[in-house]
Amino acid sequence: MALFTDGPLIRIEDLQKCENNILNVAGTESIDLGGKIALAQSEIGNQLILFLMRRLPLRDFQWPIPRRRGVGDVVVTDPLRQWQVHKTLGMVYRDAYNNQLNDRYQGKWTEYEQLAKASSQTYFEIGVGVAADPIAKASVPILSASAGIGSGGTFCAAIAWVNAAGQEGGTSDVVQFTTSDGQQLVVAAVKAPKNAVGWNVYAGVSPASISLQSTVPLGTNANWTMTLGLQQGVQPGDGQAPTWFVVDDRVIQRG
Repeated sequence: MALFTDGPLIRIEDLQKCENNILNVAGTESIDLGGKIALAQSEIGNQLILFLMRRLPLRDFQWPIPRRRGVGDVVVTDPLRQWQVHKTLGMVYRDAYNNQLNDRYQGKWTEYEQLAKASSQTYFEIGVGVAADPIAKASVPILSASAGIGSGGTFCAAIAWVNAAGQEGGTSDVVQFTTSDGQQLVVAAVKAPKNAVGWNVYAGVSPASISLQSTVPLGTNANWTMTLGLQQGVQPGDGQAPTWFVVDDRVIQRG
């Protein structure tokens, strides 16, 4: 699962699943859906910070060093995504109503505000997922080629950082590179998080076919070279699972 700070929680397609006509509304009323998604996530982030400050005092969970938990520790779950979908749609229809003072838009605005309130309550009742040692989504790696015995081709690759507990963070976006005959693909990781102890590399001939190529995590300063061709490994995971779920004034241990 992704961390709250890894990027957008939802996409425009998620809004369409809930409201088929949302692209037409946004186009007619000149509403930036991407901007509304970002704004809704920012407001949700503020609510999460307040929630965690009230329920996780600084003395709690002082691992690896004493610090206050924040949105960078929050693991994105399906109830959180649902909350953001409803909140974003409420913002869109609020703007649409204010543009035209159209009662049809006002009804949608009211409906999605109520849904957002209900989904936020459900989310907090289920619990805010928190990672003990959050590992950020990896930045895209740098691909290059070195002299070797490989056959030329076009390859895709992505990486994921690993923490001391062996947990893998979110996989980077996929990048593509073309080699010539007599060259071998080289993948270099960049911008290692402070708590990363290694990284895994995923590669394939297309974004959909990338799979794990490293048998053990590589060192943070090491590169990976495709010397034996592509291996058939597991596909990228979904990132970290929550270590705890924070509900009201209690912290419920996972499992």
